[in-house]
Amino acid sequence: MADGPSGAKKCRDDDVLFRVKSKEDREYTLSKKAAQLSGTIHHYSENYGLDNDEAIMKMEPMPLPEVSSESLHHIIRWCEQHRNCPIWEEEKWWQNERDAELTKWEDEFMAEMTSETLYNLFLAANFLDIKCLLDKCAQSVADMIKGKSVDEIREIWMLENDFTPEEEEKIKNENPWEAILRYQEQLEKEKEEQASQPAASS
Repeated sequence: MADGPSGAKKCRDDDVLFRVKSKEDREYTLSKKAAQLSGTIHHYSENYGLDNDEAIMKMEPMPLPEVSSESLHHIIRWCEQHRNCPIWEEEKWWQNERDAELTKWEDEFMAEMTSETLYNLFLAANFLDIKCLLDKCAQSVADMIKGKSVDEIREIWMLENDFTPEEEEKIKNENPWEAILRYQEQLEKEKEEQASQPAASS
């Protein structure tokens, strides 16, 4: 697969590598620093005693039954590019002042995605609990549908509209894209609340 945007970081020869396996049983590696962006990997490491470099180097691949090889390829590229960012617990690090080159890379990364790829990437990021990528996916979806009519949105996401109102409501409630939009609305609400709060005294 293509490496994507120029300047993408990759594992170095001296990196401690975390091993993962996609649902197609294909094995991948990512650096320990990149793996720290995933809450799911963090909890897996705690549960299986992967608390030191020696244990990680001897580990069996971590199975990821909900993540396709294509999505995992993109996930690893994202995490390696962000490997020097704060680890996953710091959920709001991306609201701080951003590095211009990193932001440019993120925009180029998302510009590569078709609607289907972005959909699958969101599901994979959600499964792996990579909060910064979830946020970027949500923002990308919001940008894509901004100012669009319902019919235009259906065309972009190839949504069928031949259901009864009851069926459509059920599909709406089960559609993961609704989770993306709710997530984005939550972020916007938090930003508005923060903006409305009086500045802290120095």
